[in-house]
Amino acid sequence: MTSRTPPVRIASWLILALLLGASACAPGEHQGAVGSAPVSARATGAGIWAEDLLAIVSTLAAPEMGGRATGSPGMERAARYIADQFRRIGLKPGGDAGSYFQPFEVVTGIRLGEGNRLLLEPAEGGPPFRVAQDFVPFGFSDSGEVRAEVAFAGYGITAPELSYDEYAGLDVAGKIVLVMSGEPRERDPESPFRRPEAYRYTEVRYKVLNAREHGAAGVLLVTSPAAQGSEPEQLFAIRGITSVSQGGILAVNVLRRVADALLAGTGRSLEDLQAAIDRDLRPQGFAVPGRSVAMAVRLIQETGQGWNVVGILPGTDPERREEAVMIGAHYDHLGLGGEASLAPSRYGEIHPGADDNASGVAGVIALARTFAAAGGARRTLVFVTFAGEEMGLLGSAHYVHSPALPLEHTVTMLNMDMIGRLRKDRLYVFGVDTGKEFRGLLAAANQGAALDLVFGGDGYGPSDHTPFYAKDRPVLFFFTGPHPDYHRPTDTPDKINAPGLARVVAFIGDVARQLGDGPSPVTFVRVQEAPPPAARGGGQGYGPYFGLIPEFGQPDDGVRLGGVRPGSPAEKAGLQAGDLIVRFDGKPVKNLEDFAFILRGKRAGDEVEVVFYRGSDTRSTSAVLGRRQ
Repeated sequence: MTSRTPPVRIASWLILALLLGASACAPGEHQGAVGSAPVSARATGAGIWAEDLLAIVSTLAAPEMGGRATGSPGMERAARYIADQFRRIGLKPGGDAGSYFQPFEVVTGIRLGEGNRLLLEPAEGGPPFRVAQDFVPFGFSDSGEVRAEVAFAGYGITAPELSYDEYAGLDVAGKIVLVMSGEPRERDPESPFRRPEAYRYTEVRYKVLNAREHGAAGVLLVTSPAAQGSEPEQLFAIRGITSVSQGGILAVNVLRRVADALLAGTGRSLEDLQAAIDRDLRPQGFAVPGRSVAMAVRLIQETGQGWNVVGILPGTDPERREEAVMIGAHYDHLGLGGEASLAPSRYGEIHPGADDNASGVAGVIALARTFAAAGGARRTLVFVTFAGEEMGLLGSAHYVHSPALPLEHTVTMLNMDMIGRLRKDRLYVFGVDTGKEFRGLLAAANQGAALDLVFGGDGYGPSDHTPFYAKDRPVLFFFTGPHPDYHRPTDTPDKINAPGLARVVAFIGDVARQLGDGPSPVTFVRVQEAPPPAARGGGQGYGPYFGLIPEFGQPDDGVRLGGVRPGSPAEKAGLQAGDLIVRFDGKPVKNLEDFAFILRGKRAGDEVEVVFYRGSDTRSTSAVLGRRQ
């Protein structure tokens, strides 16, 4: 599942989750009794065995799979294992060229090219700075060269709601800016920067984009002395690939000795400057006299392939076999960690992804076995495991553009993501309002399962059901909830609740049986935007809200819309699917990160101008931002 908890180094698809307003674990309506129930699959006619499910999870999360990063050898091994399971079960190949594989191109990494350098002028006679030892470019840095004077900008934060701006009175236009990681008083739980709405100020990409918006020509980011403490200093540039959109500026991570050399002669050390900022909560920015920096960044993108794995169980009813029920889960994970890891200090360790999402893949394989053994269903069943989910729903986005069966014939998409940690019988089910019949179907399936179902109506969220809902397909998303091992090397098979996983898969099998054999397809419902909490007497929430839905997996210079949320400011402004936003609030938008940076600097109630392309026409409109819930 893509990130939804804000680490210091935020992933672009965490930003996606913020834009969509998705909450993977916020309780909604409850339906069903809390209690235990035998593991069974009454309607599917075969058992769902905990041991079999755990064996699949253990295979996918084994060290030889290497964490299953999209485009890696370990992911290819996992794809071949899943395809072999589909073949043994007897599913028809649903991929390209008569195979089970549906390939698509992905960026698998970023490596240093020739000519990366960082020089201080005038030099002080010390050894030259060494790439990958004293400095390293961030993966989202532009490539290029710049030579400019230097300015110190503290933590690099502009927070108008906190009356705090490191750039106030500091002219950094055309300069290279030195900023620290973290935030003022970051070890103080009472710090104003510990509020949820202020988390973004610790993000590396935020600091870089903020410097860019103030006219800087480059950014040097150093770990703050308070954050480093007594730990050995390390370069923490982004190494795992979750977003390759560039930041529009040169940006590198530097060690303390680079910062010390820059500040030498000013009479102020990095420790003193940080202590002054933290003590008074007042910026300490200044232009560094007599200092220039020459920097060059050369990055090379490496590309490879991801593979969706697709198997088909044809329908048994001649009148209904043209209709399909999709049962899916993503099988990729984080490999050795990187930007989306919530254990950034453990980069290089395998992130096995047992719950996220070997558990969901185990559910797909088990249901394929069960339905095949029972002779299938009246409608065709399409079993898909997606790659590229952790990179931004790339596999599911590719599938909706190149489906194995016509998308308009897909009556429902069932998505399983992190279903292996059932606790207190609670299962979250999202998308229940995207199909008119869903609540009744779920209630019927739960009569014997006795799960504590927590419903969410919306069809959008940070997992692979979202591209299907964006194409007007009813969706259900099953999830057993977050846990401390999420996106860490500790998400291992021994922590899977295998009997609980079996209960969840059996329940989903009963839902799938009703959908596969039901007399009529599910009636799609476009879920209306709920009113702001204040209108319902609830809390105020935080952050502005716009309501766009990106076109997933489409590389545009701007933000292409897959749709807009009903009742949202974007819809009221007249935006629609296919529009390409290129400016927002007077600022250029080159990618989703640019849009998120601009949006999150605004407030609910602000009016913004939106410039966009509709076909070849350039248009503009205005929107009044809402309040995020």
